[in-house]
Amino acid sequence: MPKYYYYYKNEHKVVMEDDAAEFDYNKHDKKDHCDKHDKKHDKKEHCDKHDKKDHKKESSKLVEFAYETSDPITELPLPLTFPLSTQPQVIATATLKDVEKGNVVWLNGLYHVNNNSPEFADVFTRIYRGNISPANLIYQSIVEVDAEGNDDATESVTQFVDVVPTNAKNVTYYLTAQKGPFSDDLSVFAYGPITFTAAEIKQ
Repeated sequence: MPKYYYYYKNEHKVVMEDDAAEFDYNKHDKKDHCDKHDKKHDKKEHCDKHDKKDHKKESSKLVEFAYETSDPITELPLPLTFPLSTQPQVIATATLKDVEKGNVVWLNGLYHVNNNSPEFADVFTRIYRGNISPANLIYQSIVEVDAEGNDDATESVTQFVDVVPTNAKNVTYYLTAQKGPFSDDLSVFAYGPITFTAAEIKQ
């Protein structure tokens, strides 16, 4: 019958036949371990380089930042800063220089509204790119403001991402407010705090 030898490694019992007893298992195991380690190491190093390359490729870069702020502290009673009409009233502007086609512009706007009328009013918030004209309107929202004595004071919050359509030396974004077409006779005002930001990002 063949003879068997036993030895313990990492708490696991290994059986060896007699004719293989002279084989240097320590050397074999070490070599095998190194090969596996090297392969694992090479694979990890490759993946790390690959991940870093992909991360660098997919990262975005802030190119330029423009903003306008006013009235950071709200006074009481509420101020009547901008009487609104049914035509666009400029609340704030932000100008970016040398914008590049394909970049994106992250726009954020904030202003407040007070309705001093006995009935609710519709308030339109808009953003125009370049100048105030229907062809350059890129964003619009409508907020219903309650009548005087109810929830007649509120805020208008705007967030929008604009894709730059063409290279330009300067691009100005306009944040505007106006009453709805059926609120012409109502007393509606815009007031601060007002913040408008534009951040150009290269993808």
